[in-house]
Amino acid sequence: MKKILAGVTSGVLAMTIFAGAAGAEVTYDFDKKEGFVPKGDVQSALGLNNKQFQDDAYNFEFMHETVDTYEIIVTWTTGEGTKGEKAHIVEHKRESSVTSEVASEPRKKNQQVTGFTLGALESSVSDKNIPAVGDYFPGNSGHKVTSVELVSSDSYWTVDDVRLK
Repeated sequence: MKKILAGVTSGVLAMTIFAGAAGAEVTYDFDKKEGFVPKGDVQSALGLNNKQFQDDAYNFEFMHETVDTYEIIVTWTTGEGTKGEKAHIVEHKRESSVTSEVASEPRKKNQQVTGFTLGALESSVSDKNIPAVGDYFPGNSGHKVTSVELVSSDSYWTVDDVRLK
């Protein structure tokens, strides 16, 4: 799994992927709904040699995952009238499929894949809803949400269930 230090919710996202001492870049512009993944990033992440990569390149499936972390403050009053307060850290995950096309350039008699052009994010799936202020916190009867604050947001690109960052 390749890791990177980046998290952006809009604009152009440029990610440096570290594989040993070398680095490579994956870019995506959320406003224009387009991006590019170089061949080497995908090939390294999947651990494929060039022949395996070239043979399978048209079968790869790209996904985008966002993990937002929230601090949710809840309050309650006990049967004795004592007020309680607690902070919960909750992750909210969204996963979207990504349209993609193989990018290639003529080389001798065949075309070698050079990377993948990414298109729009599609069919977003979320693992749960984040409660809003005034809602009751799930699983804790009587615990009312008084504050919801986004603490962090991370973005991940995957190909065939392997993270590119």
